[in-house]
Amino acid sequence: MNDMGRHLAAFCSAFFVLAAQGAADDAPFCALRFGFRYTQPDRWTEMRAALEKNRAAFDEVWFSTGISFPPLAWHEEHARQCAVAAADLRKVGIVPSIEIQTIIGHTDGILETGDCSGQDWGTMVSADGLAARRLSCPRDPKLIAYFTRVAELHAVWKPGTVWVDDDLSYRNRAPVLKPENNLPGCFCDRCLAGFAKAEGRTWERGELARSIRADAEVRRRWDEYSCAGFGELTRAIATAVHRVSPETVLGYQYGGPPRLAIPRGLYDGSGKSVRLRPGAGAYWDVDAHQQLDKAYYLQTTLCAARKEPWIGACCPEIETCPRTFACRTAQGVVLEAFENLVLGMDFLSMFVADARTDESMAFYADRLFPRLAAAHSFLKGYRDANRGTRPCGFSVADEVPAKFVACRGIPIAPAMGRSLGPLPDVKKIPARTAGAEWMAGGRAKETLVMQVVSSVALTNFYAQCDNAAGNRLPVLFEEAVMAFAMPRVKEDGTLVSVAFVNASIDRQDPVAVRLRGVPTNVQVAVWHQPEAEPVEIGLVRCGGDVRVRLPRIGAWECGYLIFK
Repeated sequence: MNDMGRHLAAFCSAFFVLAAQGAADDAPFCALRFGFRYTQPDRWTEMRAALEKNRAAFDEVWFSTGISFPPLAWHEEHARQCAVAAADLRKVGIVPSIEIQTIIGHTDGILETGDCSGQDWGTMVSADGLAARRLSCPRDPKLIAYFTRVAELHAVWKPGTVWVDDDLSYRNRAPVLKPENNLPGCFCDRCLAGFAKAEGRTWERGELARSIRADAEVRRRWDEYSCAGFGELTRAIATAVHRVSPETVLGYQYGGPPRLAIPRGLYDGSGKSVRLRPGAGAYWDVDAHQQLDKAYYLQTTLCAARKEPWIGACCPEIETCPRTFACRTAQGVVLEAFENLVLGMDFLSMFVADARTDESMAFYADRLFPRLAAAHSFLKGYRDANRGTRPCGFSVADEVPAKFVACRGIPIAPAMGRSLGPLPDVKKIPARTAGAEWMAGGRAKETLVMQVVSSVALTNFYAQCDNAAGNRLPVLFEEAVMAFAMPRVKEDGTLVSVAFVNASIDRQDPVAVRLRGVPTNVQVAVWHQPEAEPVEIGLVRCGGDVRVRLPRIGAWECGYLIFK
């Protein structure tokens, strides 16, 4: 790359980071998402009371249109109920929004748990001719008319955001999906005829399926055509919203890498930047490492999207499933929220309450929401203090690090982070792993090494990492830790903050760490933790480095250091 190319790449990188961070100004910081039952009169009163009691927990609430296809008369009544609830929220300063939760549908089985009597349009057909019972064909005009009307009904009460759900993801849904016949898209007669017209030739369903498998160019054209159908649907919905409520923003929830034609339809129909909410599981507290793996993965799904000028603020899926006492703790929710902000998200979305379960409102109102309210200023303070910065660390080949590597005190950059270069080979750590050989079956070698590595070997590896970074590793622990640590830096390399998560079931006693890139005029750092007062910590200058001792932190607790 020549000098001009390098300067242009650096400028674009900085622009995308600052644009993404700036977009967060327009999005309420923390949203609560829940199903349609909570806006019905018999449940709204108690939910409203819980939200008012814990006003600091949430800045926005996403209502829902439900998971099936009831008659439009049902949606008319539901929109009236949402309008009442929206007025109540605005009185206490909470932004009301709406999620069109079902359009195509996740599965026939899920759809049929609700009322589908309003469905009078065609269903998806698989490549082998299997027609779904309920899953919708995205190009059916009756489907488009139905959801255009649903969007209009809710636009009347001026929601802050209208979200379309991830059942619009470009992938087949059961029972269309078969492992041996995993071809995306709808192969109904209407969709086949449209593709044939675009191709200028006829396609028989089986012939097309064989060609898609055999010919990458046919596959590309089929994917492009299919995604354009989803884009036409989202454009119709966005146009309907914008016509009634021009200030409303559109958003897209999805799982896996997004097909940009789908959210692009929302932009084309509204002319406003589109918010994104990627998701990928990890709905339980069973393995806290999974949440970190997910947070890294979500950043990879945003890589291409973040470069589009019409993409706005992005938030992670923070979800419990089911939304019950024994599924997920407040600590787990706060940890996942923090990790996602650390790696680059702009705001938060939490699906943590559900009237479909028999969970008591007391659990939400008196146990879960208060803890989230107490952590709100900690989380938002971290986001706000790090505007215009990027997470900084080593790169890994697939941009999704082994979870144990990222939780051993070695900063691993996410997809859009600032790279220190490739991570040194962890399989070459000089360590005695006697007794570990029998554990190796079915595990990646680097994962095994990071699980059994000694404290001596790990501190030696820190030195190797620092050497690989030109002795400018922003965070260098002076003793072995089991912790996720992530520095955030400005484009010139100035260190702004260091996030820390104790990734073990034991407390982490005070630990010494060397920091690089701290401005020379800074004398004091401030340590922040949820539900605790900030603590000032003195800095000791050691040449160009700064030495600091982080306070004790409990098992799977988090905090961050920022400089005054």
